[in-house]
Amino acid sequence: MKKMLVSWGVLALLTAACSNEESQKVSYSPLVLTAQQEGGEATRTSLSGTEVHWSAGDNVAAFVSNVAHTSTAAEILSAKSARFTFSDLAADAVVQYAVYPASAAAVRLAGDVITVTVPTEQTAVAGSFAEGSAVAIAKGGSSTLEFKNVCGFLAFTINADDVQSVHIYANEKMTGEADVIWNSGNPTVSAFKTFAYTGVKLTGPFTKGATYYVAVFPGTYTGLTLKLTHSNGYVSTYTNSNTLTISRKDNVVIARNLVLRTPVSGTWFEKTPATIEPGVPVIIVGKVGGSYRLIANADTGDQSPSAATTATVSGSTVTDVDDGFKWNLSTTDGKFTLYPAGDHTRWLNCQTKSESASQTCMAVSNDSYFNRRFFTWDAAGHLVTSDNYKGRYLSYRDGLWCGETFPTSGDYPAAVFSFYVKVP
Repeated sequence: MKKMLVSWGVLALLTAACSNEESQKVSYSPLVLTAQQEGGEATRTSLSGTEVHWSAGDNVAAFVSNVAHTSTAAEILSAKSARFTFSDLAADAVVQYAVYPASAAAVRLAGDVITVTVPTEQTAVAGSFAEGSAVAIAKGGSSTLEFKNVCGFLAFTINADDVQSVHIYANEKMTGEADVIWNSGNPTVSAFKTFAYTGVKLTGPFTKGATYYVAVFPGTYTGLTLKLTHSNGYVSTYTNSNTLTISRKDNVVIARNLVLRTPVSGTWFEKTPATIEPGVPVIIVGKVGGSYRLIANADTGDQSPSAATTATVSGSTVTDVDDGFKWNLSTTDGKFTLYPAGDHTRWLNCQTKSESASQTCMAVSNDSYFNRRFFTWDAAGHLVTSDNYKGRYLSYRDGLWCGETFPTSGDYPAAVFSFYVKVP
């Protein structure tokens, strides 16, 4: 009996414990935030004539104690508001800031400075912009948050068929990481020193006659350049010497009815590297600020190749150069090697595996570092090593091509590269 009583007592305690657990579970309420569009408008971006509603696939990040938490559910309330639930945060969690989309907030919050990412590669959407490219932030302190747009938008129209991608470049940083300050509801943006890029790539296909938008940092841009890549690989390049200033929330049309340029026989015409056949001579031009610089292909041993010689570029063409600046490409799975035209015994390669080594670590040679001869051409137009070690960006300094671990440091600015082949 005593044992029975003890058993019943234990059972009673277990039952009570279970009841307490169930009570605790029932009493737990997750954090729920209501997200409003800026100014109560029925758009997320203030783009004239363009409505982009919250959708079930959207998510936001909420910073609590400087840690980003991603929403786990979304409920659409109307075209201009949505409710986001955070199952890992209690209802009384103190939110410092929130960021849309959640992926843009994956970097950090330090004090009142939020580091976000505006994507360098975006998807073309006729009459609108890529999902998740229009970064927005909101300040905490309430269950209802008003999201403020961080970006400005560049718009253009194309009057051509079979355009596969559009690159937009400037001399200044346009996309990538940036520090954002709330600034009393009028966010200010400062491009991050390292992983911010002077370009953006919009991947198609594109519809003839439609308007397309890309999200970029607000700011002043010079040397604005648009490159349209046709399905045959040829690139139609347009430049504008005027200065463009774009504010937060602005959308500015930078080009209308762009057409494809026709390659003329005998000229050196721009072409995307993935479409260039092995053995075809290539002139490679790196743009650094306002200068177009060639890569010398002479054997350099342990020294960096010369970047002292400049090229003459006009639209989609470049003036012919001597054989000391001509290359061949060998491409496999998006990676390629660069070797002097007609000579397979040496390559442009990276001379170091260490991040701390001197940045003057590129060479044209056939030494033991040949495994670092693989490159990719990224969405920002940079040439970057692609192997098992941290990438090195082909960068310019003091008349030499060097290898930099960061794409846009002040001492070693990474060039934006174009490739030219002779039209048959």
